[in-house]
Amino acid sequence: MRSGFLSLRWQALIALSLILLLVNGALALMAYHQSLAQFELQQSGVRANQVRQLRGLLENNYEEMTRLVSVVRTLGQNAPADTSDGRDFGARLARGLESEGALLGLEWDIRLVLWINPVGVPVLVWPADVQTPDAALFAGLRGADEGVARLFTCRPECLQFLAAPILWEGETGGTLVLGRSLADALLAFNALTGAEVAIFIDAATDSADMSTAVRYPAMTHPSRTEPIIHAIAADLVSAQGGSAGGGQPVLGALGGQWFEVFRVDALAPGISALLVNDVTAERQAIQAATRISILLGLGGLILSGSLLFWVAQSSVGRLQRIAVALPLLADNRYRELRARLPPVGGRLVPKDELDQLSETAQALTDRMELLQRDREEAEARLVWLADHDPLTRLFNRRRFNDDFGRVLDAAMRFGHRGALLFLDLDQFKDVNDLSGHQVGDLMLQRVGDQLGKLAHPSDILARLGGDEFALVLPECNEDAALECAERIQAAVRSIIVREHVRVHRVTASIGIALFPDQGQEAHELLANADLAMFQAKEKGRGRWHLFSADDRAREQADARVTWRDKIAEGLREDRFELHFQPIVDIASGVVQHWEALLRLRDPRGELVYPDRFIPIAEKTGQIRAIDHWVLAQAVTLLGLDPRLRLAINLSGSAMDDDSLLPDVERLLAGHRVLPTRLAFEVTETAAVGSIARATELMQGIRQLGCRFALDDFGTGYASYAYLRKLPVDDVKIDGAFVRDLATNREDRIFVKAITDMAHGMGKRVIAEYVENAEIYAVLSELGVDCAQGYYLGRPAPHAESVEVPRPLALA
Repeated sequence: MRSGFLSLRWQALIALSLILLLVNGALALMAYHQSLAQFELQQSGVRANQVRQLRGLLENNYEEMTRLVSVVRTLGQNAPADTSDGRDFGARLARGLESEGALLGLEWDIRLVLWINPVGVPVLVWPADVQTPDAALFAGLRGADEGVARLFTCRPECLQFLAAPILWEGETGGTLVLGRSLADALLAFNALTGAEVAIFIDAATDSADMSTAVRYPAMTHPSRTEPIIHAIAADLVSAQGGSAGGGQPVLGALGGQWFEVFRVDALAPGISALLVNDVTAERQAIQAATRISILLGLGGLILSGSLLFWVAQSSVGRLQRIAVALPLLADNRYRELRARLPPVGGRLVPKDELDQLSETAQALTDRMELLQRDREEAEARLVWLADHDPLTRLFNRRRFNDDFGRVLDAAMRFGHRGALLFLDLDQFKDVNDLSGHQVGDLMLQRVGDQLGKLAHPSDILARLGGDEFALVLPECNEDAALECAERIQAAVRSIIVREHVRVHRVTASIGIALFPDQGQEAHELLANADLAMFQAKEKGRGRWHLFSADDRAREQADARVTWRDKIAEGLREDRFELHFQPIVDIASGVVQHWEALLRLRDPRGELVYPDRFIPIAEKTGQIRAIDHWVLAQAVTLLGLDPRLRLAINLSGSAMDDDSLLPDVERLLAGHRVLPTRLAFEVTETAAVGSIARATELMQGIRQLGCRFALDDFGTGYASYAYLRKLPVDDVKIDGAFVRDLATNREDRIFVKAITDMAHGMGKRVIAEYVENAEIYAVLSELGVDCAQGYYLGRPAPHAESVEVPRPLALA
């Protein structure tokens, strides 16, 4: 199931919103907890301060009561004496309290004055309507005889008691006890701190009634404080707190306000207090800060989301335009693609990756358009090359055969007549040899131009290869064909090509065949015209010849055409093979290397020797393909057998083959063969025929590390002079001077001279056609280095199968 489409802008916006929500939520939560922690820290200080203040106020009450003891004592001392009182201080204190005691209650909130005689009996209670303290109170004041005693009790009213012994006339007159209300202290605490206070008696110490509800005998603003305590802090009353500051505070809300209640233990034995603080303002401040944080986060989220959406709207829009435009590349709609791509730059912001992508798309479009144009031009060029010769821009052999076949079909169908002219340039090889192939190519172009000027639109003009041209004249009789041949020869003779000081001219030999009288098939007419052209060459340069069935050279031409096909078939079907003949060191009898000899096996399996097909191959230009085949086979065998050393023969045309030397280097490197294991042989006639090219090729091959041998030496007119110029390593004496060596004195003199001269030049001498032991012995006497012939071994398909006679080394 395919998922729905969601734009990148929305994906980015949703992702960023979720991230910002999480971040803002976390920040708001952290701010809230930080505010709570700060509030708790602040309140902790407030609570500690309030506890100190509450205890300080209670302590201040005791200190004031201590001072009031002196005031009350003064009341007793200053009271009028009565004769009946005697030493009784209590009676005088009673009269003083009656007259001045009201000030104690009004000014200092003294609720109770008690006088206890020395025997511990309370003899005075003021005011008289106050309930006499119970036994528990007296038990708590027992230590008054020895010093001041303090007591805090809330039964039923919360009072602070101070008991102090009174000396009267030098003796302990009794104990004065003052009781003061806690109300003023609580109100002062409320006014000082703003906190409400509720005093309660611990249920565990209230033995009077353990089952009753908690009593609050003292409380500031009961109408307000009591509902808060009952609603929020009920559990705090019964909880066991610490003596200094109570347990954990309780926070709660009531009537839209927030209150914090905490317990203060051990104000006195069994008496604790609850402190109530109004924290509404603080809580509202925390809530307001949290709301502001959340609102700021939401505002930032909205702002950043809007900004992102605005940025993404532009960026994704540009990206979408690129995505929609790029498929146009597949349809080669380059102009439309450029129009759809977003422009680069022109905005206030700097370039970004989308600009780079747009530039890349633009560059890719330009490159693809250029490649498309190049491809179309290459296709057109290939189509053109399929039918044309790139040098002369005439039709090639393939197009010629097709068009010639259609002309012949039309001629046979409608009874038309025509002529085929086959041209071959005379001594064109001299132009290449003397001035190089570049000048030769220029000559061929000039010939093609001249022929093109003479040909009519209905004619078929082609370059068949090398220096051969063909012209088909439809609707042409014999006289018109001969007249055209004359014009062609005149046009070719008019061509002049200058190269430095040399001036080159050529002539053309033309063979003419008429159709359909002299042939009805293209190949038959070409063979007849080719035969006629050779007949023209036999007459001399710059001639034409009309084909005749009585030509004596027909049989030879048929043989040449037949062998050309056999050679091509042999190369195509890989029927060529190498046979190997040993070349033996005369002094040691050891095989130095093997000469690879070419053979052709016909379809019946019989061997054909090179004298049958090599001359034809040289005339048809197939010899170069044979040279490269021999080279490739030899190097392959050397790569397979590291012990093998071979010598191969090169034809005369190899001297003009520019691809031979690179091919040698490539094959040796590809098969990892040491160049010293490969030698080349070329005949003296071939080397002398193109001495400049031969010298260049020999030097290049020797620089690779291969050896070079001059074959059939001694047959030329100036062999000695050429031997000095040619950079060869070995000299192979022609067999004509070796086969009669044992009986012919002149041959011995000649071989001796060649050997001494070659040794003087630092070259090795090899003798061919060693047919018997007598010749072998003579060669040893004359100082010849190596020998080759049937006596030493016949050519065989495999080098290891050749058997060399064992008694070769001569004493």
